[in-house]
Amino acid sequence: MSDGLAKVLRRFEERLVSLESEVAAGARHWKAVHLDKALAALPGDHVAAHGHLDEMDRAELAREYPSLVEDHVPTVEEIRTRFGMIAGGNL
Repeated sequence: MSDGLAKVLRRFEERLVSLESEVAAGARHWKAVHLDKALAALPGDHVAAHGHLDEMDRAELAREYPSLVEDHVPTVEEIRTRFGMIAGGNL
């Protein structure tokens, strides 16, 4: 496994754990959207996945894009399941 892939897997895991802990407190919609986009990019392009995680980290995102709405926003559980399938035993 490349160093870049290992870094993005660790970074993704940190953000996912954080989002899971925020669910009960009403985590913001855009966090799940960007985490889902990072997960979609992860298998083929870990650089793009880093970019989506960068977007998630920007606190101003909610103010810049208040109308960020998608037809289906995945649940945190769905993101955790897909991440587990991609990461496998690589962590």
